Amino acid sequence: MQNELLKVTIDKLTDIGKTVTQSKKADEMAAALLAAADTAAAQEANNGKDAEDLLLDPAVIKAAGIDPEKTPCVVNLIDDVQFKSSGMMGEFLKIEWMGQVTSLENFDGDGIGTFNPSDDDKVEIGAATHKIGDESYILILLTYTTSTT
Repeated sequence: MQNELLKVTIDKLTDIGKTVTQSKKADEMAAALLAAADTAAAQEANNGKDAEDLLLDPAVIKAAGIDPEKTPCVVNLIDDVQFKSSGMMGEFLKIEWMGQVTSLENFDGDGIGTFNPSDDDKVEIGAATHKIGDESYILILLTYTTSTT
């Protein structure tokens, strides 16, 4: 499911004229952020915090090894739904759901750092799947490297 959601997101960005490249760096950032959020979820001080709040918590971002000044990013946290229905109706429901959860409006507006790539910057996308607490999530992450040209 993770790869399908990643590809749909890339298609949606391409459709609006944006060029994005999947990268190992962005995949690793997404995985580190999910793992750090899961660790934070186990701490008593974070009881009651939802997964999205944990992802944007400065302590979680730091624990993930992300420097918001050097590698700003935006994230889309998606519940890792396991569809049970099969056949044409099951595929229809899955496709409809994928279209909704990959909406570009679902990327957190605040982001991590100031996410404002120029047309010359290299925008990278990555994804990871991990549990935060008892729930499994897929995280799609966009980051960029400032062009030096």
